[in-house]
Amino acid sequence: MDNFIAFAIVGFLAQLVDGALGMGFGVISSAVLLAQGVPPPLVSASVNAAKLPTSGTSATSHWLHGNIDWRVVRPVVVMGALGGCLGALLLTSLKGALLLWLTNLYLLAIGALVLVRAWRGRAPALVAAGRFRLIGFAGGAIEGIGGSWGPIVTTGLLGSGVPPRQAVGSSNLSEFVVSFVVFAVLTLGFHAGHWGADMEWRSLVGSVAGLVAGGVPAAIFGGRLAARVPHRPLTVAVGLLAIGIAIYRFATM
Repeated sequence: MDNFIAFAIVGFLAQLVDGALGMGFGVISSAVLLAQGVPPPLVSASVNAAKLPTSGTSATSHWLHGNIDWRVVRPVVVMGALGGCLGALLLTSLKGALLLWLTNLYLLAIGALVLVRAWRGRAPALVAAGRFRLIGFAGGAIEGIGGSWGPIVTTGLLGSGVPPRQAVGSSNLSEFVVSFVVFAVLTLGFHAGHWGADMEWRSLVGSVAGLVAGGVPAAIFGGRLAARVPHRPLTVAVGLLAIGIAIYRFATM
């Protein structure tokens, strides 16, 4: 019950940030789980499982508020699903120290990307304007590895000139589909024994349920928050959280 309450609070705050910035739920949730020593494949599966109801609710909120651009969603979803499959397969194929290094470097890179966005006051243009398929593929790969879709896709769409409301809303809707694909691939990998014998997903049921219970109510307000909250302080906090946990994990390896 303590785990459930703690993660309900984390889920609520993370989804509020995600609804406002178009990123944050995956970064915050995965960072907290990794800090607890949860194995990376289980982290990605747990975060993507929690994202199904939260991102679905958030996407519905954005759709009702007119924040979806279907011309953006279609290429991002198709290539995002492909990238997500490859990222999930990579995550389940690596073992030991190499996997720890990969996930720690992932947290550092994501945190640095988020801080650059906050410092510049705009999204860094990592991908040439209009390259929605490439943005979706890159975001899907990161989603499969660590459950962090928004820092790649939302920033990529903003850097490509998509208006902020449409970038956040379209990213949220695409994330829902890609999260389902990644969760399905990781679940198949678990049943095929690719996670290793020491992986026990039942120990995280309370955490995932808490993320969902806290995230869904916050997602309802996501469409309204996208245009009303101070973005820069929230962005800095998300970036520092990811980097701080990466440094902590490196120090305890």
